[in-house]
Amino acid sequence: MPQANIVHVNQGFHCTLSEQALPLLLGLDNSASLPLVTSIPSGWLVDAVDQLLVAAPYLNGIHLPWEQWQHEPQAQQLFDAIHGDYFSRETFWQLPVWRCGEHRVTSGKMQFEQERQLYYPVRPARPEGEVYRRYDPQIKRTLSFRVADVTQDSACLTRWMNEPRVNAFWEMAGPEQETYLRKQLDSAYCYPLIGCFDDHPFGYFEVYWAAEDRIGRHYRWQPYDRGLHMLVGEERWRGPHHIRSWLRGLTHYLFLDEPRTQRVVAEPRYDNHRLFRHLPVAGYHTLKEFDFPHKRSRLVMSERQHFFTEVGL
Repeated sequence: MPQANIVHVNQGFHCTLSEQALPLLLGLDNSASLPLVTSIPSGWLVDAVDQLLVAAPYLNGIHLPWEQWQHEPQAQQLFDAIHGDYFSRETFWQLPVWRCGEHRVTSGKMQFEQERQLYYPVRPARPEGEVYRRYDPQIKRTLSFRVADVTQDSACLTRWMNEPRVNAFWEMAGPEQETYLRKQLDSAYCYPLIGCFDDHPFGYFEVYWAAEDRIGRHYRWQPYDRGLHMLVGEERWRGPHHIRSWLRGLTHYLFLDEPRTQRVVAEPRYDNHRLFRHLPVAGYHTLKEFDFPHKRSRLVMSERQHFFTEVGL
């Protein structure tokens, strides 16, 4: 559950959980200043700033006056993270506060793969457990992603893959998906995630480094480009508002996971028209159509700068 719930009240904002008004003061260049709010629970400030930026899309950022907030530990952590007391929306949403678990960073060392003539960075070991969690105030649900677990998720994945709607695009219907899931967990460049709303699994996603994937043979990749495959298995979590939430959240996670990642790509089948209608909400645009041996695809891409300055959460 979120620690803050910011709502419009009359001409301003109010937190229903802390029962306090948020007397925002208009600042320069479409920014706003938030005076000190006392007696706030742990985690409240990040949630509040996050929700204010969503609720007021005209705001370029939030100023927390240092003189007033200097003794509040939650504010001090934010000040230390950005070396200031003003948070532009693109700076704030690039803070790693929604990333979970142990973060395994790349070493920066390079490697050369003779067979495929690839020169690319050494990748970190895949994470474990939950990797991302954020309350989405627009749908009033907590979105999270965790690394798939064979024991916990094989049956669910099998059921999803055998849905006619899913099989039409994945073409992986079969009696069990345990072997496939183990293969993805053992991969050196890809790992599977389970998406959840309020901790209820709704979909399966694979995230990968583009250079080592088959997509890397079809465009001029950059060393830290990431890619994703997408599958929503539960009918109750379909619909444009849910797609918007998980697509933005998953893209957000990939940009947070590696600050050097400037682009996220995907290669859905060219006739997945329903998905293409929704991709722009997370900043994705089509680069080209091309052919894999087994399907014709579109290469789509979301770029970091556009995502954080124009799209947001």
